[in-house]
Amino acid sequence: MAKEKEVIMTTFTKWFLLNAVMLTAVFFAEQKGAISTIVKNDLSHISILIMVLYVLVSAYVGKLCYLCDKINDNKKEEAKEFLRKRSHVGWFAAEHFFSLGLLGTVIGLIFATRGSLDGSIPIAEMVGGLKEGLNTAFYTTVCGIVFSLPLQVQLMILKFKLDEGDA
Repeated sequence: MAKEKEVIMTTFTKWFLLNAVMLTAVFFAEQKGAISTIVKNDLSHISILIMVLYVLVSAYVGKLCYLCDKINDNKKEEAKEFLRKRSHVGWFAAEHFFSLGLLGTVIGLIFATRGSLDGSIPIAEMVGGLKEGLNTAFYTTVCGIVFSLPLQVQLMILKFKLDEGDA
């Protein structure tokens, strides 16, 4: 009976697979028109900012995952500490995607109510402004959540590898 070879995925491979799934999800969302709708209806443009930051920070975390797999045994603890410190940038970004989403919500509500306090505008205009503002509010919140969670998963993959052997 032949001994089965154990397949071990590297940290970078896990990061890559997660991003492949995320890219596939974004592709299918755009096929249904979701990404275009978000970009077109977000008056604050915060959802675009969140998407761009996700790509940049995710690439940065990918680089950290790659470096984590290449750690030299001679300076293992120093390298792990270096990567832990660098990963704080990713955690900061992931936490603030939620904050940016909430900021977009507030801006959207401001857009939604900007004309409704003045009784001089017709109801049809008021409803149109309400719709635009609520679109901004909801889309930025959704972007903040949707792009924060996969980034946090990427950072957890990195953290698990860095904490390996510390117990």
